[in-house]
Order: sequence, then C-alpha cells, then structure tokens
Amino acid sequence: MIDLITIMSVLPIHWRRIFATGLVVVLMAAPALVGSPAFAQVPKLLQVPPADKQESQPEVQEASPEQQREIARRALVEAQAERDRTVITPPGISRQKVEARYRLLDGLITRLTSQLNLLDERKELLYARTAAEQKLKSWVGFPEPPPYSILMVDEIREKMLAARAKARGLDSSRELFAQQDEENSDAARRAREKDILAAEELEHALTPEDRLIAVWRKERAGIRVRNADAVTSCSALRHEIFAERSFVARAELDLLERQLAEAGRHMVFSRVDLNKVLAGLMSNRSRLDQEMDASLARDALRASALARAQQELVAFTVRHGNRGSSATTGVLHDELDARQRAALAWVECSRFETEVLSALMFINQSVSTFWEPRYTAVAGKNSEKQRAILSRFQKSRERFKPWMEYAQHQLEVFQVAEREQEARLVRIEEPSPLRTAERDLLAARRLQREAAERLKAALDQVDVQLQSWQEDIEQVQQQRSITDRLRNWFGTASDILRRVWSFELFAVEDTVEVAGQKVVTTRAVTVGKSIGAMLLFLLGYGIAAFFGRHVQRIMVGRFGFGKHQASVIRRWLLALTTFFLLIITLNLARIPLTVFAFLGGALVIGVGFGTQTIIKNFISGILILLERKVRVGDTVDVDGAVGRITAVDLRASTILGFDGVETVIPNSTFLETKVTNWTHNNARLRRILRVGVAYDSPAEKVRDILAECSERHGSVLKDPQPQIFFEDFGDNAMVFALYFWVDYGPEVNPMCVASDLRFLIAQRFIEEKITIACPQRDVHLDSAQPLRVEVVSSSGPTFLPSQANEPQA
Repeated sequence: MIDLITIMSVLPIHWRRIFATGLVVVLMAAPALVGSPAFAQVPKLLQVPPADKQESQPEVQEASPEQQREIARRALVEAQAERDRTVITPPGISRQKVEARYRLLDGLITRLTSQLNLLDERKELLYARTAAEQKLKSWVGFPEPPPYSILMVDEIREKMLAARAKARGLDSSRELFAQQDEENSDAARRAREKDILAAEELEHALTPEDRLIAVWRKERAGIRVRNADAVTSCSALRHEIFAERSFVARAELDLLERQLAEAGRHMVFSRVDLNKVLAGLMSNRSRLDQEMDASLARDALRASALARAQQELVAFTVRHGNRGSSATTGVLHDELDARQRAALAWVECSRFETEVLSALMFINQSVSTFWEPRYTAVAGKNSEKQRAILSRFQKSRERFKPWMEYAQHQLEVFQVAEREQEARLVRIEEPSPLRTAERDLLAARRLQREAAERLKAALDQVDVQLQSWQEDIEQVQQQRSITDRLRNWFGTASDILRRVWSFELFAVEDTVEVAGQKVVTTRAVTVGKSIGAMLLFLLGYGIAAFFGRHVQRIMVGRFGFGKHQASVIRRWLLALTTFFLLIITLNLARIPLTVFAFLGGALVIGVGFGTQTIIKNFISGILILLERKVRVGDTVDVDGAVGRITAVDLRASTILGFDGVETVIPNSTFLETKVTNWTHNNARLRRILRVGVAYDSPAEKVRDILAECSERHGSVLKDPQPQIFFEDFGDNAMVFALYFWVDYGPEVNPMCVASDLRFLIAQRFIEEKITIACPQRDVHLDSAQPLRVEVVSSSGPTFLPSQANEPQA
C-alpha cells in the first residue's frame, strides 16, 4: 500500500486542504471505523505517537516581572534594529506594501515601548497595593479622641463619595479591557493562521523569484504576529493595571467607610460649626457677587465688540457686495464673518456665564437656609421637627431635579458645539487668517462648556449633600431609645396618613352665588373627602336597608301585602333612597356635582348610548309598578314564556315557569310586546276537558257521569257551574266537552285538576261499561272482477300448500 504521507507531500496545497477536510470527517466517524484497516493509518497521518510513548512535557512557568521586562526590552531592540535594517524588496512587491511593512514595524516599536511603560506602572501599583492593604489593616481609630465635628464627617463623606465613583469607573474600565482581551486574542489567532499559510507558501515555492516573494511575505506575516502578540500583552497588562487600581481604590474606600462609621457614631454639631459654615457660605457669596460684576462688565465689552464686528461686516458688504469680485476680498469677507460669529459666541458665553452665576448664587442662598434646619435636626431632640426637616430636604431635592436636567442638557449642547468647532478648526490650514477668529470662537465654546460643568457640579454637590444630611438625621433617629423610635414611627405614619388623606385627586370648578353675584371657585376633591363620602354613603345605605326590611315586614303583617310584592316595593324604595342619599352625601362632603363633568362630552355620549337599554328598562319597571297591569304573583304569557311572576326588579322581572325554570325578562318587553295575564282581574281560569266514547254508548249517561265527576272534585268551582256539551259526531267517536272553572293560585294547579277529572271519568266509564272510542277504519273489497292467479315456476323444489307444514327428513 502506498504511504498516505508520501501522497500528501506531492499534492498541491489546495488539494492537501481538501484531503485534510475529508480526514476530519473520517475522524468524526472514528467509532464506527475502529476495527477497519484504514483506521490504523490515522496516527501515522497525524504524526502523533501512541499515548504510551508520548513524553511528559514540563509545565510552563509564568515569567517573573523582571523576566517579562527583559523579554519586552529585547523584542524592542530587535524591532528597532529590524526597522533600521535595509531590506531588499523583491520584484513584484509594490511600494504600498513596503510602506505597510514599515508601518507595522513602527506600530510594533510603539506597542513594545508601551508594554515596558505598563510593566513599570504595574510594578509601582504593586507597591501601592501593599501600602493600601497595610494602611487598612493598621487603622484602629483617629488619633484624637471623640466627639468629632460634623464638618470632619462631611469631609470624610466627600472623600468617600469620590473614592466610590473612582472605584466604579475603574471597574467599568476593567470590564471593557476584559472584552478587548478576547478580541485581541482572536486577532492574534488569525495572524498566526496567516503566518502558517505564508510558511506553507514558502515551503512550496519552486522558482527563486517565487521563493524571494514568499520569504518577504513570511517575514511580514511574522511582524503581524508580533504586533498582535504585543497588542494582546498590552491589553492584558492594562487589565491587570486597572485591576490593581481598582483594588487600591476599594481599599481606600473601605478605609474611608470605616472612618465615616467611626466619626458618625460620635458626631456632634455645635453652634461654632454652624457659624463657621455660614461664614464660609457668606464668603463664597461675596466671591460670586464679584464674579457677577466682572461678568456684567465683560458682557458690556463683548456687546460693544459684537456691534463693531457687525458694523465692519455691513460696511464691507456695502463697498464690495456679498463677497466681492476677487479672491482677496472673498477671504477678507470670510474673516470678517468669522470675527462676527466669534463676537456673537462671546456675547452668548457672557450671558450664559451670568445665568450660571445667578443660579450659583441661588444655590448658595438655598444651602445657607438648609444648614440651620440641619443643625436643629442633628442637635435637637424633637422627633416632629426632624420628620418635618426630612420632608423639607426631600422636597428640595425634588425641586432641584429640573435644574440638574437643564444643566446636563446645556452641558451636552456645549460639548457638541465645542467638538464641531474643533473639527472646523482642523479643516482650516495654518496660514489662513481665519484661524485666529475660529480659535477665538473655540475658546468661547470651551468657556461655555466649563460654565455648564460648573453649574452641573454645584447641583450634584447640593443633591449629594441633601441626601447625606437625610442619612445623618435618620442615623440620629436610630440612636434614640425604643420609646422615641416608636413615637417617631407613629408620628411618621400619621404624617403619611395625613398627606394621603389630604392628597388632591383632582380639582373642579363650582359656581357659588355671593351677594347676588355668581362667583366661580375651585374645589379640590381629596382622598379624605372621597373616603368620607364613601363611608357616609355606606352608613346611610345600611340604615336605609335596615328600615326597608322593617317596612317590608309591616306591609306583609299589617297591610296584607304579598311577600313578593312587599319585596319589590322595598327594593324600589331602596333604589330611590340610594339616589337621594348619593346627592346628599356629595353635598355634605362638599363635593360638587360638577365633579362628573371631567368625563367629557364624548365619554358622556358613549356612556349614554351604552346605558340607554338600562335606562329604558328602569323606566319601564317604574311604569309597570304604577300601572299595576302586571304584578308579582300573576300568571302571564310573555314572549313565549309562561309562568308566575316572582319579582319585578329595577331592570328585569323574573317569571317562574310551570316546569320550575326561571326566566329573566327585561321590563321593556312588558310594554313593547303582547302580554297575556291570566290572573289580572281575578284568578279564575276556565279549562276544557274533551272525551270521546263509542257510538253505542248512551249519551245521557255520559253527560251525567261528567257532571257527577266535576261535582265530586273539590277544586272545580260551583259558580260558574260546570257545563257539558255534546260537541261533535267524530270519525271514530262521539265527542263530549266538560267546561269547568278553577280558582288559580299557588295551591291549585289546573293541570292537576284536569288529570284528577280524567281519572274519575275513566273509573266511572269502567263501572258503567262505557267504552272510550278508538280509531276505526272500514275496509271494502271490490269483487266485481275475478281474481287473476298465476303459477310461476322455480328452479328449486316445489312444495304443495298441504306440504308446507309437514316435517321434512
């Protein structure tokens, strides 16, 4: 068998890649090929010795910092020597590729130099980390004994907040470089793959010219690999440096937090500290006043400069037109226009600076008013005042939030304007006379951005101060006794409930007549008013329901009303009482009826269309009760539903059918459709019972039996008297009809009465030998013509009629 290694060595490189791909597929199917002869060639193809013959490789130990620095220094020296060495460019290599090679070497030198600097910085950070750890472990308290001034606590807190912000920034940067490490590792892997391809190309170069080009490309690929490795090393070093910085910042933050906790436990706020702070704020106010005067003076000067620049531009335009006829006049026009724009920018900057100073003066005044309440809250013992001061600080923070958003917006606007001006300045060449004006314009934009940063920093500082002051007051409250804490908790809960109770849901306009004139006032609908109105309404509804049930019992017991009728009357009276109670409750709670006007015209129209059916049924129910054409207990036939009315409610009535099924029918149906009331004026119903007897039965006897049965039944009324009619000579029987009356009510069922009468009649007919007729038919056979008889042959055996019943063998 021909050796596969020999075959692959003579194949072109693209065929070798195809063969390697197929080999991967074979290896994926290796479990199925383990026993085949081809599988024995795999170790030889891969040039991998058997596992038992592989020598154990020693573990690679990480180089020390000194070794890493020495390796980087040697690589730098080698790269500088290679950069200075003259390389003969083989034919076929363009000048751009040669310049790209030199750029790669320059980048490699720069990265190696950065790597050396990063190694030195990491070494210094290791010392700083050790010092921070030692300082954190060795700190056991302040050298001076407690108590500690509140100003000292504020200073430590400011340092702690700065350290916390620094630690967060370092953590974010470390995460960013961690992501860059992965990207740089992928780039280095791709560079090595290209270097392997360049080595293969060099190996298969046949002619001397191709070999020179392949050597040059292999060298350039190696420079790329070194560049990628240097980038990866620098990124890893930066990640380590930020990790060390983050550790140092965290150690400093932990130390400041311990110091703040220690100082906060023994904090005191004296009148001396308060006077010192107020004096500092007054001094700061004096400096702001001086800056304001200077800003106003600069504003006047810059306004004059703007006016001169505008006059110069107008005069030039009058003399030479828009841009003039020559290139010189055009450049002069552009310079004058740039001066005007710069002067306008300085005027805008001066006005924004004045605005910022005014805001800073307001902030200074506000902070001055905050310190006295802070002193009262920290040094005092009144829990009620402390809660009020906490609420005031919270409201102040909410009031400053729009200012903070405005300052952030202005800062972003000026930052964009500054970047645009910097880009415009870069596009202008150095000898151009426009650079002076554009540089002046850039200075104005930069000053605007700095003023916005100053305002934002002041607002952020105020917000942080108010937040920290709230924490101080809460800490003071936590240090009180359990009784004071409970009292404080109940006071806080009562404040919250009071605020919730007086919270304004919305306000409505109401017209009040004062001294004969109509005055439009605004009334607020609060949570307290709403809850009070609801409770008052529920109380009144409960009283009305109680008296309604009492009135219902009186109506049934004394006045003889039916139970269902009294229930209907009670519900209607309760509905009317509820309506008037709602009006009275709104008036007592001082909630005007115009409160429902906020629904709006469109919504009112929609609600009207949606509730028109309900209103129609409601009014129909009122008409039913007033007309009394249909009452509770009546037996009616409405829209196919037959039964007894059990309830007439606000919207619908309930009919109990004879089968026990209740049917709910809208009240409007009683007015819009035909209604049959069986018991409107009286409860007497006439029923008909028909019976058919044979034609040979005595008619008089049948009549007497029917009269006797109706007389015997106790539910059949004697007045009107039952009537018996011989109705018809039917096809099969003589038809008699018994017309009888019953007093229909809950105790009498006409169907049961008719059934009882049928039982009695059937029994009497049996006794008197009277037959109840059955259907009869007369069959006539026409024999005028002889019957035709045919004999049909059959393939099977033929039997005579006499043989049909004989047994067969």
